[in-house]
Order: sequence, then structure tokens, then C-alpha cells
Amino acid sequence: MRLWVHTDLDGVFCAVLLSEIEEVDEIRFVDPGTVQAGKIPFNKYDIIADLPFDRRCGMWFDHHESSRPSEGRKFNGAWGAKPSAARVIYDWAENPYLDKFAAALEEVDKIDSGLVPIEQAREPTGWFLLSNTLEMSPDKKVDDEYRVHVIELLRKNPDVNAALKDEKVSVRAGLVKEELAHFAKLMKENTRMIGKVAYSDLRKLEGLPRGNNYLIYSLFPEAVTSVRLMPEREQKDMVKLSVGHNIYGKKKSEFDVGAAMRKIGGGGHKPVGGAGVKLDEAEKIAMGIIKEINEFEGSK
Repeated sequence: MRLWVHTDLDGVFCAVLLSEIEEVDEIRFVDPGTVQAGKIPFNKYDIIADLPFDRRCGMWFDHHESSRPSEGRKFNGAWGAKPSAARVIYDWAENPYLDKFAAALEEVDKIDSGLVPIEQAREPTGWFLLSNTLEMSPDKKVDDEYRVHVIELLRKNPDVNAALKDEKVSVRAGLVKEELAHFAKLMKENTRMIGKVAYSDLRKLEGLPRGNNYLIYSLFPEAVTSVRLMPEREQKDMVKLSVGHNIYGKKKSEFDVGAAMRKIGGGGHKPVGGAGVKLDEAEKIAMGIIKEINEFEGSK
């Protein structure tokens, strides 16, 4: 079977679990937007995890609210409103052989649910540090090979401290820490508050240093929500739009990000989501989302 997963830690851990219980011959990493665009010729020998549904696949696993199956839809696999897609797989399998991954899965759940302490955003360690090493190279092929390496490490030993001592992982972990200060500087320079939203426009920046989605709230604690535009690595005519609520603020927004992203071809959960948008439409779409959020929050 060929396995397709997202590029993040949840996707990687989905691959760890499925490789233990299914005959996985090849692992491919892809963004949700590519799946939604119908650009992948899936077939019955494909397993999709932590990504949108495609009716041509043989098995599918996900947890995103934007991918909730319509009533009556039949498929092999499982969808569940759970902290991570990996958790959906673990619970579906009910396989004692996966028990050795239980402690690690708890950490994956926290990270994919956005339960990341502000201290981790400033100085990543442990599982959050490992998650930040998964997408660093300008060459996606290099990152894909690295993700497969991490999957094999975790299959052998799901101890993050052991994984971080691995030479390849250690090098990337060091770079994450080095680049975080540069990333914070760029975020300060390219972010402005619009009402209650911190808007970051990074479209014109090349060679972006590695950062994380939570650091913005350390820099702009008054923001209720953040909206960010970033270059799309593989499609130069597209831009990544990311939207998320401030999990550290006193006021927690009830604005449904996932629903807003679905309207523009993306997806996600209520507090966080994203979409791929055309370069020439990106700013207009971002401003529309910001206006919608501020109106919802009662800001002028």
C-alpha cells in the first residue's frame, strides 16, 4: 500500500502507527490543498491520513472538522473528532502492539490540538522541538527523506529524547533554535494589528527561517487571532493562508476558523485552519477574513 500523510508531526505519527499494522510500501507527504485540488491520482491501494477525503482511496483516516463525513458516506478507515488523526488510527486499530506508542501519542495530541505552552513557543524542547524540524529545507525532497528517517526512528524507539540525539535530528534541532530569533525579528517587522487581528504578510520574503505558529502571540499578546500569508514552496503562483486564535489570551474567540477556510477551499478546526490561495487574490482574501473576524468580535 502507498500511504499519503500531511507533512506535520501528526502526519508523521500517523505513518508510524500505520506502518506497524498495515503493509505500507511507500510513504508520500503532501499538503491538504493539493489533495483538495484533485491533483493526485489516488487508487484503491492508497491510504490517506491526516488529509482530506478522496473517494478513490482504499482507506482514509482524519480528525479535522472540515473533513467530517457526510451522513451515509461509506469508506474504509475512520474519522473522529479527536485531538489528532494519529489518535483516530490508534483508537480504530485497538491493537495491543501499538501500546508502546501511547505516551508519545499523548504529546502528539497536545501539539496538534494547539496545547503548546508559551515557553515552548519561545524555546522549543522535546516533542515540540522535534515537530519543528520536519519542514526546514527549501527542497521538499530533502524534507521528505528526513521525515521518513524520523518515522523509522520512532518505530524503533518512541522516546523523543533518543530521537533528538540522532545526528540528523540533532543538527536540525540546533538550526531550529538558531533561526527562531531571526524568525521573531521578521514577524515583528512584517506584522501589524488590524483591529483584534495580528496580520503577517511574509509573501515577499525568501529563505524564511524556521519558526512556529505560537510565537506571534508572545510578540503581539493583544491579538485575539492571527492571519498569516506565506509563500507556497511548490507552487509559486499560490500562497499559504494560515489563521489561528490566540490560545494564551484572556479572551478566547468563538469565531469558526475551519468553516471560514472551507469557504475558500481550505479546512481545519474551529480555532485554527488554512488554505492555499492564488497569489494575485491573497491579500484581498486575507483582508476579507480579517474583516469578518473583527466584525464577529465587535471591533471597528
